[in-house]
Amino acid sequence: MNKKQWISSILAAAVLSSPIIMPTKGSAAASFIDIDSSYAKKAIVELFDQGIVTGVEESKFYPTSNITRQDFAIILAKTLKLDISNPPALPTFLDVTASNYAYSYVEAAVKAGLIKGTGSNLFGTGQNLSRQDMVVMFVRALGVNPTGKTGTLQFADSSQIADYSKDSIAAAVEYGLITGYNNFFNPEAKVDRQAVALVASKFLKFKESGNTEQPSATPTPQPGKEAVTVPTPVVGGSSSSQSGHSSNSDINAPLVVSTKFEAVDNYNGTQDQLRGLAGAIGEQGAAVQAYLWTDTNENGEVDADELGTAIALGTSEADGSVNAANVGDLRAGTYRFVITAKDSSNNESVKDAAHAVTLTLSKNEVPDTTAPVVDTAKFEAVDNYNGTQDQLRGLAGAIGEQGAAVQAYLWTDTNENGEVDADELGTAIALGTSEADGSVNAANVGDLRAGTYRFVITAKDSSNNESAKNAEHAVTLTLSKNEVPDTTAPLVDTAKFEAVDNYNGTQDQLRGLAGAIGEQGAAVQAYLWTDTNENGEVDADELGTAIALGTSEADGSVNAANVGDLRAGTYRFVITAKDSSNNESAKNAEHAVMIELVKGVLTTPTVTSSIYGFDGGILKTKQLVTGSTQRTIRFDFFSGETFTNAEVQVTIEGMTFNTNDYYSISGWTHLTSDQISNNGHTLTFTGSNRGVSDIAFELHDKLMPAPGTYLIKFKADADGPGTARSFSEEQFITLIILPPA
Repeated sequence: MNKKQWISSILAAAVLSSPIIMPTKGSAAASFIDIDSSYAKKAIVELFDQGIVTGVEESKFYPTSNITRQDFAIILAKTLKLDISNPPALPTFLDVTASNYAYSYVEAAVKAGLIKGTGSNLFGTGQNLSRQDMVVMFVRALGVNPTGKTGTLQFADSSQIADYSKDSIAAAVEYGLITGYNNFFNPEAKVDRQAVALVASKFLKFKESGNTEQPSATPTPQPGKEAVTVPTPVVGGSSSSQSGHSSNSDINAPLVVSTKFEAVDNYNGTQDQLRGLAGAIGEQGAAVQAYLWTDTNENGEVDADELGTAIALGTSEADGSVNAANVGDLRAGTYRFVITAKDSSNNESVKDAAHAVTLTLSKNEVPDTTAPVVDTAKFEAVDNYNGTQDQLRGLAGAIGEQGAAVQAYLWTDTNENGEVDADELGTAIALGTSEADGSVNAANVGDLRAGTYRFVITAKDSSNNESAKNAEHAVTLTLSKNEVPDTTAPLVDTAKFEAVDNYNGTQDQLRGLAGAIGEQGAAVQAYLWTDTNENGEVDADELGTAIALGTSEADGSVNAANVGDLRAGTYRFVITAKDSSNNESAKNAEHAVMIELVKGVLTTPTVTSSIYGFDGGILKTKQLVTGSTQRTIRFDFFSGETFTNAEVQVTIEGMTFNTNDYYSISGWTHLTSDQISNNGHTLTFTGSNRGVSDIAFELHDKLMPAPGTYLIKFKADADGPGTARSFSEEQFITLIILPPA
């Protein structure tokens, strides 16, 4: 530890533990260098001249240091000129022995009935004295009876005053020893040296006046300025004493609450600032300054050589706030500033640690000065019918930032110059805030008549940057106002839904026949329904996840869609349909369809026999000449098993089927158009309900195609679709077209 640090440590210890009554006087009180801004300067000088107080150091009084109970006992005994020459041999208190520097003073005060201790035979040595305890002892020293005065207390915090001290505090207000601050007494706050000096001075003047009786009139405590130890209000103040030597001069420095100061943390290259919030300064019009404090010796005390140059922050407002003022372009880090305030009477608050504020600057954010991008092409109207508000909404990408406040202004280009003049815009209409994707939810803009409207769209971000109100940000909207909204859900006829019962390992399906859905283009969904409580009602927790079946066709049908590879059994599905107006049919038992699945295993039908071909025989190849027209071409298939309600598919290459052609299962019949698909190349039909194994076909008046090889393919599902078996492997015969001779 260097010499400077050692001396500072000794001085700090002296402030906290040394008696404030020193055995010999130092230099004259007027030479104390730290009392010029103290509200008790005059009292300190008076008491020093009378030998009641002295400095902690030769040139310093330390007016704002707290006072201990034993040091207050010394002042009290000195003030009353108690006899300290004959203290008792046995101490009254266990913690104030005969070797204690304050022993004779404490015992003299006890003998005079002024001090009673803290209980358990303890005086409370080393404890700082509270405001209410100081007042109790001074009032005892007056020799008056304060009983019954409690009712006159008018402090806003009277309920916080201990019961044992209320009468004494009320009496002290009557006798002019204290006045409080802004109608607060703050009973448990610790007293500092300057406060004790001021009240002791008032006490002496009151005693010298000879007025030790209770006054005939009780003055009302004034909420005016009370002498304070910043930041906690203390006793004393500018109220006149009872001695007749009153003065109206302001000797109290403005209150400074450093905790109500904060930094404006600006980016690098720009001045940072300090500002005070409401209540930061106790007076209006005080000159406020900040001093950068570097606690070089790390003792927590503000030494004169540790403060930077004063930085003027301006003057305090009526509410005690202080406007932001520059304090330098500081780097990122933590800083401490001591804040002072000086009033018009030149009273300045103390430059000490109690008036310091600690600020942390990050300095890593460059301010956002760019307004959000507004793409008006992505705004559209919701054109509602008359009697209902129309709306504006922004699609994805309409606003370039999330969370921007979006507004619309109806624009009437009165002078038709294509420019947005200030008097041409209507009142701002809040559209809400932009979403993460830049969209803006629909918001009401008024129940507008049919016609064309222009709105200027603006967006303001959290940094208060707002896009320009100009023609580039205008959107033109046309409203027809003649359509009543669709509020009716599509009709669902579950009786026209059926299952496609596929074999195990393959998805089963649901499909709607013609008329299943009452509107074209509705989104159809199915929910597996398990009626857990068997009440026949569809409860919300009884439905499975929605299965999209697709959209309804013009005839109300719905193409087959997978609903899962379900086991054999009975299932119920609730069918819903939602139209483009977001109207959805109810999820209830009326919209449920019951299906039963057989779920046979995959089985390929028996391979058809080799007896199939052209002209009722087994000729597998037939040759014809290109360009010729054949009156008939017959081909036959003979299956190795019978077809009962089977599904049969025949596909020809090079030629097409038409309704002039025939097929025969149990008699010849013309093809129908609904049996023909694949641009005429495929014929699909269902076999008879009695088992047959031979099928014949006749093509009529066919023009032979270009030379080449063409196949006629055949496959069948012998027991029909959706049951145990699947389609057979494809078989074919060959048609050869020859060039002309």
